[in-house]
Amino acid sequence: MSLHETRKIKLHQPENFQFDSIPDSHAWDNLHDHPTVEPVGPDTIPVIDLSDPKLIEKIGKACEGWGVFLISNHGIELKLLNQLCSQMHRLFALPADVKLKVAKADSFDGGYGGDPFSRFLPKYTWSESFTVLDSPLEHAKKLWPNDFSSFCDVMEEYKTAMNRLGRRLMHAMLLSLGVSEEEINDTPFGDFSKIKTVYSLNSYPPCPEADRVLGLPPHSDTGFVTFVYDNGVSGLQILRREDDNGPKRWVTVPVVPNTFVVNVGDLMHVLTNGRFHNMVHRAIIGKTYHRMSAAYFFSPELDVKVSPLSKLIDPGVGPLYKTVTWPELQTKRSLSYGHALDAFKIDSN
Repeated sequence: MSLHETRKIKLHQPENFQFDSIPDSHAWDNLHDHPTVEPVGPDTIPVIDLSDPKLIEKIGKACEGWGVFLISNHGIELKLLNQLCSQMHRLFALPADVKLKVAKADSFDGGYGGDPFSRFLPKYTWSESFTVLDSPLEHAKKLWPNDFSSFCDVMEEYKTAMNRLGRRLMHAMLLSLGVSEEEINDTPFGDFSKIKTVYSLNSYPPCPEADRVLGLPPHSDTGFVTFVYDNGVSGLQILRREDDNGPKRWVTVPVVPNTFVVNVGDLMHVLTNGRFHNMVHRAIIGKTYHRMSAAYFFSPELDVKVSPLSKLIDPGVGPLYKTVTWPELQTKRSLSYGHALDAFKIDSN
């Protein structure tokens, strides 16, 4: 077994979260590279009501100014979201040897493991995850041979609801830029068969030395848009750009009941020619409470080429990014975690 294969398995066994003191393999440097602030005043992260008559305008402002926002009145029943959280707790409470029955064979496979790029990181993350590429059925049968249907039923209902919500919101995002319905039809959002969806259930156990470990290191998501729902425990932080209110700073995303956090990804940044900000974020760990989250990713299908929309290109400047596919961006991220998009910038000189 190779070092990378050993690392993938060892990293995500819950027993590895039990230490008398944090080993160097899990201790991250530079966790305080920027100050951390609360989401108040100028650092108040937008919360957008999807029934707001000014929805399109507010979404556009949030995407350009922040690259992240929360949505309420999203139309997904609280009962389903509570069931989702219950199934996450059920999943991660399983013994390690049971979860390892569905361990990922490769970083980008579905199943139990961690971030697809974890093997390229310098340290172990304080987290475990379960990724679903299409259906969780085969994995669920191995985890609960006699009681897999309840997990699958909840996940299928969750997937259907998220696809409906994602389609609605991504459509509104482009409308906010003045892109017409006809022009939207020429983008991947005009044909949902060109959109690939993946979701990840994530567990971030508490740690007595929480200021020395990370659930996920700073990064931006490579796809179009990510929706995050959690179990009501704080832990997500976004990196606010330097502005008139201060230097770069980590802003803790507030816990607002029955809302989703929406992140703009790298390929939405490319599609909008840099208008929408691709938000750098990280997952920190708490000392007492166990955070769990469900992240739902919308990306283009593997053969779809993404380039800046012509309507959003300044004739005097030209496009800011080259045409790129999702796999090309993923490959660059493997080589340069957190800086994948830099390789596709067009030099204006």
